[in-house]
Amino acid sequence: MPVRPYCLAFLLSFACALQAYAAGTRCPRGDAWELAAGAERALARADWPRAADLYGCAAQSGDDPALAERATRSAYENRQLPQAVAGARRWLEIAPDSEVARRHLATGLLRLYDDEAAGAQFAELLDSSYQERARGTMVLLGILAEEENETGAARVMDRLAAADAGVAEAQYAASVLWQRAEHGAKALAAAERALALRPGWRQAELAQVRALATLGRMDDALQRSQTLAADGDVYSTISHAWLLLGEERRDEAAAIFEKLRRAGGPAAGDALAGLAAIAQDERRFDDATRLLGELARDPQQAAQQAETIPWSLARIAEERDESVNAARQYQRITNGSRAVTAQLRAWRLWREQGAVERAELLLDDFLAASPAETRDMVSGVAALLVDEGKGDLAIALVDRALALMPDDNLRLARGFLLERLDRVSAAVADMRAVSGRRPGDPDVQNALGYTLLDRTKSVEEGYRLIARAIEAKPDSYAIQDSMGWALVRLGRLDEGRTWLETAWDRSKDPEVAAHLGETFWLMGRTDDARRTWDEALAAHPDSRPLLRAIERHPR
Repeated sequence: MPVRPYCLAFLLSFACALQAYAAGTRCPRGDAWELAAGAERALARADWPRAADLYGCAAQSGDDPALAERATRSAYENRQLPQAVAGARRWLEIAPDSEVARRHLATGLLRLYDDEAAGAQFAELLDSSYQERARGTMVLLGILAEEENETGAARVMDRLAAADAGVAEAQYAASVLWQRAEHGAKALAAAERALALRPGWRQAELAQVRALATLGRMDDALQRSQTLAADGDVYSTISHAWLLLGEERRDEAAAIFEKLRRAGGPAAGDALAGLAAIAQDERRFDDATRLLGELARDPQQAAQQAETIPWSLARIAEERDESVNAARQYQRITNGSRAVTAQLRAWRLWREQGAVERAELLLDDFLAASPAETRDMVSGVAALLVDEGKGDLAIALVDRALALMPDDNLRLARGFLLERLDRVSAAVADMRAVSGRRPGDPDVQNALGYTLLDRTKSVEEGYRLIARAIEAKPDSYAIQDSMGWALVRLGRLDEGRTWLETAWDRSKDPEVAAHLGETFWLMGRTDDARRTWDEALAAHPDSRPLLRAIERHPR
């Protein structure tokens, strides 16, 4: 069946909007409400930059807080972050006591990776909006824990915790966010400060366990976790079971899950999910399906595991080569952290079945219901197009999206795609542009540094960037991998091997295996190289970096 040209609704909207938009810095004539009406017309045709500009003009020309709020929210929702920040500032000028306006300003600055300015706004928000510091800190933790700028969020909370050194909740929140930002030492120190202020506080004790795990101190983490679980606390017990499972101690984890399952109560759903995960890992697919069915039959547990159930069923169906069933299960996941990945998997599977129109409609429907996911969906579709050999179409798609969403994460995604297409100079230019706007972002430092050392002659510059990244995010296996490979490229094989072995032990990622095997080969340890590659290949038979490494060193 011939594949017709891509005409997804969101692609068409990009193309139409791109033709309609004419950027400009001067506001057109008209009063505030005329400008607002023009902004709404621009929104209707998905011309988000024009809408943000017009709403910004409208907010500046009047003193209506509702109009400033609309300008801020509209820009914020459509990823026009500079205009969103400007709108929030105007909103605060009109309504200086508005908590919502300051929250939009604080999060907008954080999303622009202006961590210092964001921290000042979050501090003001905490001072002005919450009489109880402990409660206010926990509210801000909920906000910051949702942000993509993980290191920036941790830095913000660290500043708040330093100002509230006697508030246990502030130290706990810092621990949670540093753990999320993959800095185990800072996470552990903050958890211990919280416990010094409130001995025996279970949330902080569990944060301490997570910090130890982030540091790679698994024996200490498991010993502490087991002690916490010994008193029968259900949340400590379920946490301990999952920690055991992560360490491949399946029999011990299964015994705990089974006990919790039989006991019922709040942990029963997690216990069933854990038993299903073990069965799936052991390829006992009938058992896994039965357990997931049991989980789905309980409305309360099914609601708690609304993402896990169809995801696991879809993965089982893929393992059984039941592509249609897998696609249908993935389609069910429309909310949560896996939604975009699931929809992209369904899109790919329907296309492989020849159901191209169904695949296109799937994404149209998803984006109509979840327009905030447009950026990530564009990045995902573009990556799949590159896989299909349609690199020019992939870059054109991202370019159209960037015209409407001048988002640095999207620009970074274009850099990764350009690198895969061997357009290395253009890839580096994109990454340098993002790095210039995010000089303190370890993920960007790592991306640029790795590309320089792996694809150019600028190995020393790449190493320096990665050294800065590892200082900010020392427990990221991806950055550990980059550091190891940088040292190998500099001829420091033993040092590089140590970093790579750490990254491999933590992740079992096939790209890390490719680098570690290459290092073993350079050291003359060819049997170790082949053993590492074979282990990774068994779990990841389609990994491009791994296959390329093996092809370069035939048996």
